[in-house]
Amino acid sequence: MLPCPSSPVMNSRRRATTAAVPPAEGRPTLLGSRPQASLALALAAEQGLKASSKEQFGAADGSFRGRWGAEALEPKGSFVSLHRRNSRAGELDKITQGLLDLVQVCGPQTRGHHRAAVTAYELECRQFPRHNPKVAAAYARLAGELHDSDRLSAGAFATGLVEGLANSSIDPVAVCKKLNAEDWHDMEQAIGTFLSHRAVALCDGNFEPEDEVLMQEMLQEFPSAQARAEAFSEALKDLAETLKLHLKDLRRSIPEVAGSLVMMREVEERCSDLDESSVFKAFRVARKGERKSDLAAIHFLHAAWRREPRGAVQCHHIGMYLGIMCWAVVGV
Repeated sequence: MLPCPSSPVMNSRRRATTAAVPPAEGRPTLLGSRPQASLALALAAEQGLKASSKEQFGAADGSFRGRWGAEALEPKGSFVSLHRRNSRAGELDKITQGLLDLVQVCGPQTRGHHRAAVTAYELECRQFPRHNPKVAAAYARLAGELHDSDRLSAGAFATGLVEGLANSSIDPVAVCKKLNAEDWHDMEQAIGTFLSHRAVALCDGNFEPEDEVLMQEMLQEFPSAQARAEAFSEALKDLAETLKLHLKDLRRSIPEVAGSLVMMREVEERCSDLDESSVFKAFRVARKGERKSDLAAIHFLHAAWRREPRGAVQCHHIGMYLGIMCWAVVGV
């Protein structure tokens, strides 16, 4: 038989429940409800929703994925959005200031510079072990351990790219552990498409609006220098998008890649609105000190890409020269 609602047993139960679980202030409590348990469940559900949102939208590097994107989570002008932009601007300024002493803008470039770079690049290859003893030793070790030339090429390219973009050093062994042959096939195709684009390869890789001969040749392909600059920007943006994705993957396990990722994101954004003068600098920039012959990085980039056989040293140089070109879009 159930106890009567007004019996001493039921009254004692009510008193015990009321004492153990005080009602939330300003909120009615139904008989038999458990406010603390309900609150705990609500908090757990909220935490679960946040975790789910983080898995869907957030990455370790602060990037966002998914169909809604960053704008939905961080409205323009919000504190988080502004803080992130300010942090990124500070990081960019730090990187570009550090690179100003390492690069230079060359003088006028000609077809002769393009041909001279092929010969000069062979000297670069021979001197690589002397200039980069630790990296060269790492490549030699990896060649014997991996027995996978594509994976080694991917690691060497990424190592050189980080050096050229942000003057940072990363461990080639650690990079090769995170990349594979498929990564190199993806990057190799993107690089080849960029270098063979008519806006890049025209006039033997020169962009000299003041050179009448080269200008006449350019006008056979483009209506103006600005038109070529816009086509170059589109080609570079496509390449930057591909490289950014691989840098994001590396950033999750190799923190030293962070600066290069910031730079590549900036390159991708600026390619949407590059003017003729910025593109002009990309065709003229070179490393200071090692460029007494006044040869622009783009000529060495072409020479490294076309050299056969193409090993780890050449892939390292391809990444480095490409990084210097990209940096010119942001920092010169």
